[in-house]
Amino acid sequence: MSKYKKIAGSENVIISRAVSLFIAFLIAFALTSIMVYISGYNVFKVFWISIVGGFGSPEKLSLSLNEASPLLFCTLAYVFAFKSGIWNIGAEGQLFLGALGSAIAGIFIKGIPKPLHLIIVIAAGFLFGAIWGAIPGILKARFKTNEIITSLLMNFIGIWFVSYMIRFPLEDPDSFIAVTKKIQNTARLPVLIPGSSLHSGIILGIILAAVAWFIFQKTVLGYRLKAMGVNPLTAKFGGIAVDKLIITTMLISGGLAGLAGTAQVTGVHFLLAEFISPAHYGFFAIPLVFITRLNPFAAIVASIFFGGLLVGSKVVQMSLGIDPNVITIFVSLIMIALMLEQFIERGLSRLFKKT
Repeated sequence: MSKYKKIAGSENVIISRAVSLFIAFLIAFALTSIMVYISGYNVFKVFWISIVGGFGSPEKLSLSLNEASPLLFCTLAYVFAFKSGIWNIGAEGQLFLGALGSAIAGIFIKGIPKPLHLIIVIAAGFLFGAIWGAIPGILKARFKTNEIITSLLMNFIGIWFVSYMIRFPLEDPDSFIAVTKKIQNTARLPVLIPGSSLHSGIILGIILAAVAWFIFQKTVLGYRLKAMGVNPLTAKFGGIAVDKLIITTMLISGGLAGLAGTAQVTGVHFLLAEFISPAHYGFFAIPLVFITRLNPFAAIVASIFFGGLLVGSKVVQMSLGIDPNVITIFVSLIMIALMLEQFIERGLSRLFKKT
């Protein structure tokens, strides 16, 4: 009998999650519709252009997947940290440092085979992001500082430092704007579809999402990280080296965020510039990680959806002349509504228990 109760219970969970997600989408549609209508635009036209603009053609889909790539890396960085109970809010700065590392390796290393060069630029992006992420980790482990504050402040230090590097030591003297020289052709990510702009960064992100899931579900390291995330004091009394794990977590989380910068340098711009993160992916991914409930595979879906939404919103802006601030509110309202999904599910779960 208990077996049938478990099956029924799991079915109720699936149903409540599906219904709560549907309700959250309805709320998102309602909120954004009101905002668009108040702004004086046709609601259905705006939504239609957003969808078609993000997913309506192979080229638009390519742009959306390219936009999803840095979002996915940053979301995975937060998933890894938050699951471990470490509140790394520094993905934006780590992205910039990762971009710097990949740009240096891509510009100055020459005359080596493409596969080897790609490995080096990817490793450099991960390493630079990891080092930047490790600083708040070391401060927390050694001096018990609040990693939310330190990682948040490290964002601005990292962005300004990279800006200095672009404008002075690495600046291209032949350019009219502050950018570096272009990276070598051997340092550029392969294009997945010939003739399109779709690079292979999204594939690397999907692979790393699977690796993150495997680590947390199937390895001793994952067990220790989750134990630390639940209760660091209990984990410490259980013989887990919490201080070392904090630093390890921030190293890996920072490295993943650094790969977002790598994807931008080696797959989109082929140089380093201050506009390397136009959507501020490191900040954008913070609400995204809560929408995904710290699930690496859900991060893939959410990143692609919001990547398409970012591309589609640009098309809406150009087609209808909508104020960019309205577009920002449009995307933000959708994210807020989707974050309500967890609260809706709790209410539905209680309803199922009563019935």
